[in-house]
Amino acid sequence: MGSRSMRPASARSAAGGISKSRPYGELARLRGDLLGEDGRRPEAATHPAEFTYTATWRPAPLTPRGDDTPAGPVLILYTPAGRPLADALAARHSVDDVVHVELGTVTRQSAPGRWQLDATAPDAPAALRDTLPRPRTVYFLGGLRDAAEDSPAELDRAEESGVRALFRCAQQLVIPTAATRRTDWKIVTNDAWPVAGGRVVNPYAAALAGMARVLENEHRHWSVPVVDLGLDGRLPGAAGFRPHELAALVIAEPAERGARVAHRDGVRYRQALRPVTLPPADATVIRTGGTYAVIGGAGGIGLEMARFLARDHGARVALFGRSPLDEDRHRRIADADPDGSRLLYVRADASDEAGLRAGLARVHERFGPVHGVFHSALDHTAALVRHLDDSALRAGLAAKSGVSVALAAAFRAEPLDFLLFFSSAQSFLGDPGLAGYAAGSTFQDAYAHALDQRLPFPVRSIDWGYWGTVGAVAGEGHREWLTRQGFRSISPREGWDTVLRTLAGPETQVLALPAEDVLLKRLGLGGGQPAAYARPSARVAMPATARIR
Repeated sequence: MGSRSMRPASARSAAGGISKSRPYGELARLRGDLLGEDGRRPEAATHPAEFTYTATWRPAPLTPRGDDTPAGPVLILYTPAGRPLADALAARHSVDDVVHVELGTVTRQSAPGRWQLDATAPDAPAALRDTLPRPRTVYFLGGLRDAAEDSPAELDRAEESGVRALFRCAQQLVIPTAATRRTDWKIVTNDAWPVAGGRVVNPYAAALAGMARVLENEHRHWSVPVVDLGLDGRLPGAAGFRPHELAALVIAEPAERGARVAHRDGVRYRQALRPVTLPPADATVIRTGGTYAVIGGAGGIGLEMARFLARDHGARVALFGRSPLDEDRHRRIADADPDGSRLLYVRADASDEAGLRAGLARVHERFGPVHGVFHSALDHTAALVRHLDDSALRAGLAAKSGVSVALAAAFRAEPLDFLLFFSSAQSFLGDPGLAGYAAGSTFQDAYAHALDQRLPFPVRSIDWGYWGTVGAVAGEGHREWLTRQGFRSISPREGWDTVLRTLAGPETQVLALPAEDVLLKRLGLGGGQPAAYARPSARVAMPATARIR
């Protein structure tokens, strides 16, 4: 967890979000599972005013047991970096039918039971579908990477062999043959989370955790736990690591839905949420008359942040968005800044570092150096993984991961007091239909930890719940649907106070989620382990453009 709090400012003196919609009865049915057996609104409960939590990693030793890995065909998906672990896993499945698929740049069979798959070709996995046995166990090792330079190019390479490869292989290889069959996955990453005070050197792999949660929520017979190995930024075959010992750790993990597990120095940890009381809202974390950038600032929540900055702190705010400044955006900005002196709309693709730097030059000309950055951009299509377009997944990831990496690069030299990511409760929930959004959110959370450990200013991530009065889910239809799931709305003032309290506190990652017991139980906050989905007896209508911050 982070340990630095915001330095008092008083001592010193998006790519816009796009929501697309399509009809999907199957998605509505799956999301209706959240309501329990009869689809009724959950009973109201008395909750404290605090609604903030943080992620923690607790020691969780396994009870010794025999190797009860189910028999049946085994599919191992890996990059060259994961080959030593893949071979060690295969050796432990010596009596099973094991198929090796190495993610590279060509698609061909290299030997009996061994394939190479072009991870850069969106449709490549489909070519193998009819040649592979129906898997009972699937290992995905595309998240294993050594420590590398933090750059947009490195992010693209990591996503190509990581979260995008997982999506394509699930969609084209496993779902067509095992969508309704018991299938146990193991997603393996390394050094993606701040466990036991360790460094986060591979945050790019964290996107796999969000994708994994959505996959098992879309397929009730699947378990997709994530196992993060502590390798200190090295690979399983490097000196000091014995692949067969690592394979034993991976195989020993039970097929438990929703589990995120990490191994560090011989200790097994499990991710959990715990309530956290943030410090009181401290207005001095925002400079009076300072300059701020809000990425996705012409959207509902981003523009609310700009209003508070300008009205309460006399700040100047650059609103970055990739869409033209049309009449509607101009009207909303003018309403927030009647005399036009405090808000500046900057058109730029925030996932492009060069475009961001060009926009930053405009901000310098108008307002001077930037003192804080808010990332409030999102872009996703709500669709089940089986129906999700590759281009839509890329766009959803780019608005989260691509923009975050470009921001860190473009604003690194600014005199920043903070960099704040607006992530989502979907990091932990992984609702059906939100694969790209959930994956981008888990990336942002891990990336905030990585940046906070090495940059000279604090970096924070807030996993927002439901904002009910601004943005794309402010309509009555969305409100009814989300309330049925157990969400309670965050008002703009509550949201702004949460921002100030988060910036004043030591926690790098904060989940802000006013919720009823039915939703808290899903997150393991109502006692016991997170609840599994229940099968509903009645369908529940879901707004087609539902979007949860």
